[in-house]
Amino acid sequence: MQEIEAKKQLKASEGAHFFYTLIFLSASGIIETQFIEQKCNQNLQLFVHLVFYGLIIWGTYILITLIPRYKNAAINLFFNFLDICFGIYIGLLLFFGGRMYMASNDCLAEAPALYFFLETFLLVNGIIFAILFLAFVSYVLKRFSKSQQVYDEGKDEFYDA
Repeated sequence: MQEIEAKKQLKASEGAHFFYTLIFLSASGIIETQFIEQKCNQNLQLFVHLVFYGLIIWGTYILITLIPRYKNAAINLFFNFLDICFGIYIGLLLFFGGRMYMASNDCLAEAPALYFFLETFLLVNGIIFAILFLAFVSYVLKRFSKSQQVYDEGKDEFYDA
Protein backbone atom coordinates (compact mmCIF):
# COMPACT_ATOMS: atom_id res chain seq x y z
CA MET A 1 0.00 0.00 0.00
CA GLN A 2 1.34 3.41 -1.01
CA GLU A 3 1.48 5.70 2.05
CA ILE A 4 3.13 8.69 0.33
CA GLU A 5 2.24 10.47 -2.89
CA ALA A 6 3.20 13.76 -4.50
CA LYS A 7 1.11 16.81 -3.74
CA LYS A 8 -0.68 18.30 -6.70
CA GLN A 9 -0.87 21.79 -5.21
CA LEU A 10 0.47 23.61 -2.17
CA LYS A 11 -1.86 25.26 0.30
CA ALA A 12 -1.51 28.98 0.97
CA SER A 13 -0.61 28.29 4.59
CA GLU A 14 2.28 26.05 3.51
CA GLY A 15 3.71 28.82 1.36
CA ALA A 16 3.28 31.33 4.17
CA HIS A 17 5.04 29.01 6.64
CA PHE A 18 7.87 28.49 4.17
CA PHE A 19 8.48 32.22 3.59
CA TYR A 20 8.06 33.07 7.28
CA THR A 21 10.67 30.46 8.15
CA LEU A 22 12.99 31.54 5.35
CA ILE A 23 12.88 35.21 6.32
CA PHE A 24 13.34 34.79 10.06
CA LEU A 25 15.90 31.99 9.65
CA SER A 26 17.95 34.19 7.31
CA ALA A 27 17.72 37.18 9.63
CA SER A 28 18.62 35.21 12.74
CA GLY A 29 21.44 33.47 10.84
CA ILE A 30 22.93 36.82 9.83
CA ILE A 31 22.67 38.02 13.42
CA GLU A 32 24.23 34.76 14.66
CA THR A 33 27.26 35.21 12.40
CA GLN A 34 27.83 38.98 12.56
CA PHE A 35 26.15 40.62 15.56
CA ILE A 36 25.80 38.01 18.30
CA GLU A 37 28.68 39.48 20.33
CA GLN A 38 26.67 42.64 21.05
CA LYS A 39 25.68 42.72 24.71
CA CYS A 40 23.20 44.69 26.77
CA ASN A 41 21.50 44.22 30.13
CA GLN A 42 18.98 41.75 28.60
CA ASN A 43 19.87 38.30 27.28
CA LEU A 44 19.03 38.98 23.64
CA GLN A 45 21.63 36.43 22.53
CA LEU A 46 19.55 33.65 24.09
CA PHE A 47 16.46 34.93 22.29
CA VAL A 48 18.26 34.93 18.92
CA HIS A 49 19.64 31.43 19.59
CA LEU A 50 16.15 30.14 20.43
CA VAL A 51 14.68 31.65 17.28
CA PHE A 52 17.53 30.42 15.06
CA TYR A 53 17.67 26.82 16.27
CA GLY A 54 13.90 26.54 16.59
CA LEU A 55 13.50 27.66 12.99
CA ILE A 56 16.16 25.22 11.81
CA ILE A 57 14.08 22.40 13.29
CA TRP A 58 10.87 23.92 11.88
CA GLY A 59 12.50 24.37 8.44
CA THR A 60 13.44 20.69 8.44
CA TYR A 61 9.84 19.83 9.29
CA ILE A 62 8.60 22.03 6.42
CA LEU A 63 10.93 20.34 3.95
CA ILE A 64 9.69 16.93 5.09
CA THR A 65 6.03 17.89 4.68
CA LEU A 66 6.12 20.36 1.76
CA ILE A 67 6.34 18.03 -1.23
CA PRO A 68 4.87 14.64 -0.24
CA ARG A 69 1.31 14.02 0.88
CA TYR A 70 0.89 11.37 3.54
CA LYS A 71 -2.18 9.13 3.48
CA ASN A 72 -1.66 7.57 6.90
CA ALA A 73 -4.00 9.18 9.45
CA ALA A 74 -1.56 8.64 12.32
CA ILE A 75 1.23 10.47 10.46
CA ASN A 76 -1.13 13.35 9.63
CA LEU A 77 -2.24 13.53 13.26
CA PHE A 78 1.40 13.62 14.37
CA PHE A 79 2.17 16.44 11.90
CA ASN A 80 -0.86 18.39 13.13
CA PHE A 81 0.46 17.93 16.67
CA LEU A 82 3.85 19.30 15.57
CA ASP A 83 2.08 22.34 14.02
CA ILE A 84 0.43 23.02 17.37
CA CYS A 85 3.75 22.55 19.22
CA PHE A 86 5.44 25.07 16.91
CA GLY A 87 2.62 27.56 17.48
CA ILE A 88 3.05 27.16 21.24
CA TYR A 89 6.84 27.55 20.88
CA ILE A 90 6.45 30.78 18.90
CA GLY A 91 3.87 32.00 21.43
CA LEU A 92 6.30 31.34 24.28
CA LEU A 93 9.06 33.14 22.35
CA LEU A 94 6.68 36.04 21.84
CA PHE A 95 5.99 36.16 25.57
CA PHE A 96 9.71 35.86 26.45
CA GLY A 97 10.66 38.56 23.93
CA GLY A 98 7.84 40.80 25.11
CA ARG A 99 9.05 40.58 28.71
CA MET A 100 12.57 41.54 27.62
CA TYR A 101 11.23 44.37 25.48
CA MET A 102 9.06 45.80 28.26
CA ALA A 103 11.81 45.62 30.90
CA SER A 104 14.03 48.62 31.31
CA ASN A 105 17.07 48.02 29.14
CA ASP A 106 19.91 49.71 27.32
CA CYS A 107 19.77 47.41 24.30
CA LEU A 108 18.84 50.09 21.78
CA ALA A 109 22.22 51.77 22.34
CA GLU A 110 24.36 48.73 23.22
CA ALA A 111 22.98 46.01 20.90
CA PRO A 112 20.99 47.74 18.15
CA ALA A 113 20.92 44.80 15.71
CA LEU A 114 19.65 42.36 18.33
CA TYR A 115 17.12 44.88 19.59
CA PHE A 116 15.84 45.56 16.07
CA PHE A 117 15.47 41.83 15.50
CA LEU A 118 13.53 41.54 18.76
CA GLU A 119 11.24 44.42 17.78
CA THR A 120 10.63 42.98 14.31
CA PHE A 121 9.93 39.51 15.71
CA LEU A 122 7.47 40.93 18.23
CA LEU A 123 5.71 43.08 15.64
CA VAL A 124 5.31 40.39 12.98
CA ASN A 125 4.32 37.61 15.37
CA GLY A 126 2.09 39.92 17.40
CA ILE A 127 0.14 40.76 14.25
CA ILE A 128 -0.05 37.07 13.28
CA PHE A 129 -1.30 36.04 16.73
CA ALA A 130 -3.83 38.92 16.75
CA ILE A 131 -5.20 37.75 13.39
CA LEU A 132 -5.37 34.15 14.60
CA PHE A 133 -7.12 35.25 17.80
CA LEU A 134 -9.69 37.26 15.84
CA ALA A 135 -10.24 34.32 13.49
CA PHE A 136 -10.81 32.05 16.50
CA VAL A 137 -13.28 34.49 18.07
CA SER A 138 -15.07 34.82 14.73
CA TYR A 139 -15.25 31.03 14.41
CA VAL A 140 -16.67 30.65 17.93
CA LEU A 141 -19.26 33.38 17.34
CA LYS A 142 -20.23 31.82 14.01
CA ARG A 143 -20.68 28.41 15.61
CA PHE A 144 -22.68 29.95 18.47
CA SER A 145 -24.94 31.88 16.10
CA LYS A 146 -25.63 28.75 14.03
CA SER A 147 -26.52 26.70 17.09
CA GLN A 148 -28.71 29.56 18.39
CA GLN A 149 -30.42 29.79 14.99
CA VAL A 150 -31.16 26.05 14.94
CA TYR A 151 -32.49 26.31 18.50
CA ASP A 152 -34.74 29.26 17.58
CA GLU A 153 -36.09 27.48 14.48
CA GLY A 154 -36.92 24.39 16.55
CA LYS A 155 -38.67 26.55 19.13
CA ASP A 156 -40.83 28.24 16.47
CA GLU A 157 -41.96 24.87 15.12
CA PHE A 158 -42.87 23.80 18.65
CA TYR A 159 -45.13 26.83 19.18
CA ASP A 160 -46.76 26.56 15.72
CA ALA A 161 -48.10 23.08 16.44
